Amino acid sequence: MPGAVPRCVPTIVKQNQHGTHAGAIVVGTERIRVRGPGARATWKTIDILACPVTFSPHPQQIEAARRGYDDWWQALGWVREGLIAGGMLREVEVTGATPKAQPWNKG
Repeated sequence: MPGAVPRCVPTIVKQNQHGTHAGAIVVGTERIRVRGPGARATWKTIDILACPVTFSPHPQQIEAARRGYDDWWQALGWVREGLIAGGMLREVEVTGATPKAQPWNKG
C-alpha cells in the first residue's frame, strides 16, 4: 500500500439515472417557523439528515500492511545475505539491489 491514504467514504451509497451519490439517514427532527404572506407564520417539522461515513482503508489496516512489508523486506535481506555467505549460487550473481525500505515515504 505505498500510496494508501485514509479517505472518508459514505457507508450508504445510492444510485439513480443521474449517477451515484451518498445516502442519508434521519438523525432527528426540528420544528421551524415558516413565514407566510403577511404577518401569518406556520410551524413546520423537518428531518435532520446526516450521511454516515467511514474511513477506508482504516489507518490500522495501512499500519498493518506497512509492518508486513517491513517484515518481508527484512526477510529478503536475510535471504540475500545467506545466499552470499553460503556461496550456494555459483552461476547467479546476487546483487545489492533491493526494493525501497519504506516506499510510502517520499524521499
